Formats: sequence, structure tokens, C-alpha cells
Amino acid sequence: MGRKAALTEKQWKDIEDRFYKGESASSLAREYGISEGAIRKRFSTKREKAKELANHIVTFKETENKYELGTKILARTYADKIIAMRELSADVAINGLKVAKRYGDILAKRIETNTDDDLMNEESISQAAKVGTVINIHNKPANDAMTIAARQPEEQGDTELIITGGMEMLPQPYDHPPRNRNEDEF
Repeated sequence: MGRKAALTEKQWKDIEDRFYKGESASSLAREYGISEGAIRKRFSTKREKAKELANHIVTFKETENKYELGTKILARTYADKIIAMRELSADVAINGLKVAKRYGDILAKRIETNTDDDLMNEESISQAAKVGTVINIHNKPANDAMTIAARQPEEQGDTELIITGGMEMLPQPYDHPPRNRNEDEF
């Protein structure tokens, strides 16, 4: 009898679901005609990571239970702010990159179509500086929030000051430059 064909991803997913629900690797191996070792090899890393995470969760809950309710609520509020800053700073950074790319493309097109003298006149230099300012305005809130969020684990004693002091640094809604702006304006 020849070797059985490799399992499909759907079959592996079924094995994974059933394995993590408690079915034995040996019974699944018999059913699918594969070795028990193949199942354990495929899912052992994930299971070890899950065990590690479970231990962190247990440690967290044990630590959390040492505090009164008000402190727990305040800590969760701060944690939510840190998470929001990290997520928002990533979004702002992406938007800043989009703006930088758009203006960079406009400037590159201008460089390709103009002579060096046209590009080095006072007006062109002034316009390029304005573009740089716009790009920096878009990127600064993300950089500030990332800096604040990155400091959190290192400065446990000053967490309240850092978080409450940093929240006003989160970017406020602002209007993006119009998408249909005439490229000649830059």
C-alpha cells in the first residue's frame, strides 16, 4: 500500500479544531491516516504559545485581584488609552506616508518637467518647503504618540503622568489636502 496523499488545508483545520477541543492525536491520526507525530509536530508550537499566554493571563488575573475595583477601572482606562495611542499613531503614520508620497510624486513630476533654473528659484524652493511642512504636520502626531506608547513599559512609576500628559498629543481631526488639487499649485 502506497503513502497516502498529503492532507488538504481544510482537513488540517478540522484536525486542529478537534485537537484543541480535546480529541486525542492518536484517534485523529488513525482517522486521517497520518502519524500521531505529524499532528503533534504541526500543532505543538501553537499549543506551547497558548500555554504561555494562559500563564500570563493567570498571573495578570492574580495580580489584578490584589487591587480594589477603582484602581482596576483606572488601570483598564489607562491601558485602553495606551492601546488607542498605538493604533491611532499607526493610522496617522500611514496617512502621513500617503500624503508624503502624493506630494513627493507631485514634486518628482515637477522635477522631470522643469529645468534646474525653474526648480531653484525662490518660489519653487518656498513651495517645496511648504510641502515639507505639510508632511511633518501629518507625521508629528504619530511620532509623538509612538514615543509615548513606547515609554510605557520602562516607566511604570510615572505611568499616570505619561498617559494623562500625552493624551492631548493625540492628533485632532483635520482636513486632508483635496485629492483633486491641481498639481501645478505646488
